[in-house]
Amino acid sequence: MRVRRVALVTGAGSGLGRAVALALGADGYAVVCAGRRAGRVAETAGEIRSAGGEAVGVPLDVTVTERVDAAVAGVVASYGRLDVLVNNAGVFRKAEIVDLDDEAWRETVDANLTGAFLCARAAARQMTGQEPVAGERGHIVNVNSGAGLRGYPTGAAYSASKFGLLGLSDTLRQELAGRHVKVTDLVVAAMVKSELSNRADPDRLEASVVGDLVRDLLRLRGAAVVTRLDLGQLPAS
Repeated sequence: MRVRRVALVTGAGSGLGRAVALALGADGYAVVCAGRRAGRVAETAGEIRSAGGEAVGVPLDVTVTERVDAAVAGVVASYGRLDVLVNNAGVFRKAEIVDLDDEAWRETVDANLTGAFLCARAAARQMTGQEPVAGERGHIVNVNSGAGLRGYPTGAAYSASKFGLLGLSDTLRQELAGRHVKVTDLVVAAMVKSELSNRADPDRLEASVVGDLVRDLLRLRGAAVVTRLDLGQLPAS
């Protein structure tokens, strides 16, 4: 009997997270669409169900440990396992360092880095203890940015959080590889439309491109693993 694969996607109410959730829903995943805006994640889940898929919307603040742990526990209670975590939730605060206040710094680092850590920890605790399917126990995809590879003026908080996410991914990869849990960094360049980019630019790629890319990435089963995908290195076509 075919085992239904289960995915938890954070920041699924709009932009890249919504695109990934829709793509996975169309590919047969049971998708838990999580995010702070309850109405928006419910809409994403509703779109998946309307297309014949299985999905549920879950309000989630990824910066709160108890809520993250409860969300993962809820996934397992409903579906019996968690195969994929897509860490996409994040915020962007733009200011030169002399004007960057404590609140904006903490909000950015908490959402983009601490939130990813909390979700990855909860997911890894579940994944490493569950039965493997097609040679793997789980896959964590951390959505990053070109700001995680190079800094830029006014991006101190955002860039620092995304550099930190790369370090977190590298460590997770080393710790979890022997337990059959994969970790992939997905570096989404500014060439892709999202709520954090200028969506009015007609030359930017649609968010659905990212959804399709994650879907194809997750189709690699067994020992095959992609440690990092950088959309800035791919041809626009």
